[in-house]
Amino acid sequence: MFFRKVTSRSGGKEYTYLKLIENYREGNKVKQRVIANLGNLENLTPEKVEGLIDGLARICGVSRRPANIEARKVLRYGEVLAIHRIWEMLDVGRAVEAAFSGERYDPDTALLLELMAINQIINPPNKQAISEWYRCLYFPEAQGKEFLDHHFYRALDSVAGVKERLEEELFQRLCAFTRVSREVAFCLLTTATVEPAPRSDLEHSPYGRYLLQSPLEEQLVYLGILVSREGMPFGHRILHEVPDEGDFREIVHHLQTAHGTRQCIFVGDRRLVAAPHLEVLMSHGYHYLVRRKVQSEWELRLCERELVENRAEFKEVDGALWYREVVEGGVRYLVCYSPAAAREKAIALAERLDEVEEELRKLQKAVASEHRSGKRTLPRGATILKDKYCRRYFDWHYSEATGELTWCRKEDVITREEKTAGAFLLETNATLMDGRELLLAYTGLSQLGESFEEIRSFETRPKEFYRERNLSASIFVCVLAAMLEKTLEGLLRRAGIPLTSRQAMELLEEVKVAINRVDDVELKSVTSIEKTQAEILQAIGVPDPRAVVV
Repeated sequence: MFFRKVTSRSGGKEYTYLKLIENYREGNKVKQRVIANLGNLENLTPEKVEGLIDGLARICGVSRRPANIEARKVLRYGEVLAIHRIWEMLDVGRAVEAAFSGERYDPDTALLLELMAINQIINPPNKQAISEWYRCLYFPEAQGKEFLDHHFYRALDSVAGVKERLEEELFQRLCAFTRVSREVAFCLLTTATVEPAPRSDLEHSPYGRYLLQSPLEEQLVYLGILVSREGMPFGHRILHEVPDEGDFREIVHHLQTAHGTRQCIFVGDRRLVAAPHLEVLMSHGYHYLVRRKVQSEWELRLCERELVENRAEFKEVDGALWYREVVEGGVRYLVCYSPAAAREKAIALAERLDEVEEELRKLQKAVASEHRSGKRTLPRGATILKDKYCRRYFDWHYSEATGELTWCRKEDVITREEKTAGAFLLETNATLMDGRELLLAYTGLSQLGESFEEIRSFETRPKEFYRERNLSASIFVCVLAAMLEKTLEGLLRRAGIPLTSRQAMELLEEVKVAINRVDDVELKSVTSIEKTQAEILQAIGVPDPRAVVV
């Protein structure tokens, strides 16, 4: 006997009934007949079904033992699903195939590359080897495969050999998927520092790290990240440690011949270690957009003059950022101002100055007490006098004769700080973009630079040859990850969802796949999907994440 659903139509409406069917033999034929009609399926609530099962078991003398439920594991799913969806939309897998066209390569290279990009985006805080870490993901494409350390670094070796072709294949697919301007491109200048594992652990280290714009003493790597006018990263170049004009000439030539770019704008920050490269390219007449230190008297006067005398002429970019363009000595300057940053700095400065004065008052009492006991010098533990805020914003004097410590605030310095709070200065000689677009480009590139603060090399071998060869491939993985994130952000913006890719990843991190075993059956289930999480997934074409869990 068995149950069967039977659907019928009446009055334009469908009705589904549950019937108990029995097979019987009539001569040489097997026929079926209805033993019982259990009624409309809509009326069979879970409680009624459980009651029927309990009653049948009791009458037949069958003991219903509780199911043996075993919780197996919980895997990351939400952000993995989103990244994989963007990967498919950009057709990265086929781009990898095309880049290796005519060459022998491991067919799992694209899958290994995707796992490394996922690792770069999720950015786990530990240094667990990726060959172990990827097992915490619900990633059906990797099911049944066993990836070890050597699989990942062999994939890096392969990618390093076709990096140029792979970047070109990805760029073509980007242009087919979204708007990518070829007229203007940026080259974001920054630095990376390799953080080696302890010497005794090199053979077993899961991977080294490359930290951008970090003041470590290890080997510095100078980078140029190629970015479209819309802020989409699409390539990179490793620059010579000693500034070489040939590096910049090669980048401009590549963009002109490969993409038809009319103007390449080098973007950097004179406050950072990459400044020597900036000085070389600026002196050779390349187009640039740089942030100045605003430390010299001329720079301070310029910002103070524009913010005080010409505040009404500033143009609004958005509610949080304003600018005014001025030309001094034939050079374009953008005096930029953030009201929110100005308020935050003013509050922070006032609080810190009050704290310094409180420490000075404590020191004043201490030195007066010691003077009465015969001591004539300041205590060695007077660290507040070495504090940078104390040195910059206070004048102090100690009299050995009277034991009196006095101080006063440098009101002129504080007033200037208050007038120029929230301001920064951009310098450029670019000609194809207006001030507003340049300012937005700089702020966008600054945010993009945060994606490169930590580049994982996925390299386990200590040999210098492999480190040098795979360095470029490791940076490529970071560029690819940033490309996926930027694409996700564009789709969210198009759907009217005001989230950055990082914010979306944090929300999707809560979506997991739970794997349990009930008796001898393995069951997979997706945790509950909140409204915002569902909207993010719908924006990238995943209407129901539970439908793809098998």
